[in-house]
Amino acid sequence: MATAYLKTAEGVKTLELTKIADLPSETIWLDLLGPSREDERLVESFLGIDVPTEQEIEEIEDSSRFYQKNNSIYLTVTLLTRFETGQPTSTDIRFILTPHRLISVRYGESKPFKIFSSRLLRDREASESSDIMMERMLELVVDDLADILEETALKLDRLARKVFFSSAPGKAAESDAGSMDLKEMITEIGRYGEFISEARLSVFNMNRLLIFLSQTSVKWWQSDTRTRLQTLLRDIRSLTEHATFIANRVNFILDATLGMINIEQNKIIKIFSVAAVVFLPPTLIASIYGMNFHFMPELHWAYGYPVSLGLMIMAAVLPYWYFKRRGWL
Repeated sequence: MATAYLKTAEGVKTLELTKIADLPSETIWLDLLGPSREDERLVESFLGIDVPTEQEIEEIEDSSRFYQKNNSIYLTVTLLTRFETGQPTSTDIRFILTPHRLISVRYGESKPFKIFSSRLLRDREASESSDIMMERMLELVVDDLADILEETALKLDRLARKVFFSSAPGKAAESDAGSMDLKEMITEIGRYGEFISEARLSVFNMNRLLIFLSQTSVKWWQSDTRTRLQTLLRDIRSLTEHATFIANRVNFILDATLGMINIEQNKIIKIFSVAAVVFLPPTLIASIYGMNFHFMPELHWAYGYPVSLGLMIMAAVLPYWYFKRRGWL
């Protein structure tokens, strides 16, 4: 689908294009969503620029993602999408910045694009030049990444309180339901880890993009564009540090949760160990007097049975009392 945003006397208007060849000359932004190879060829022939394929957009080296050619600037940014659904994914979007218009090539929906489109239709100033539109689009991307990191940090705060302050100190071993809660927490922590990994990928890619743009020199840029880019670069660097902090915190909470699970498992193993030690001496006594030897003096003793029972009880009580006194129970 191709959507053209046209600059008119009344403001910016949209036009859904069935044929790229029908692109009006007053187009300031051409948004290509899931274009076919035929659409890409038509754009290349009509505008005289190279339109990357989906495979070319996914290249990771800087020389393929950020470069300048024939007075046009080619930029590829990785955006985090579908965050609100709980199953975020990353998508690569290519921007082509020319002196007269902005062209975007993408293969998935993105929240910054929806916000930018609605603002562009309301704000006439956004249609002044392609570099200003590009800068405002990047500003929305940075704001969206900041919102994602802030929301994830708040969710981690709630999860941390749930992990560290859900039970009082000295509480007995939790039930199976409590252990299952810890397992569910690990799954939730892993989900947040994926969120942060995808967000950090977008943040790092934005940092590379802004560094490239700030070092690019073109004559048709507005005078304050470079200053705005420097501000965005400072913002994205602060997000990089914040994303690293959140990632470290995710690892800390994960390690703490695994440690708690190990403690619960050790409590269960300790109970079995104590039970084995307590019942081992009585079992030994019962095994001795259960042997079928003919010459065993105690077999004909009138008090042999109660004495054997007393020995077994005492052999069980003494280890338990000793463990209790040492504080092992």
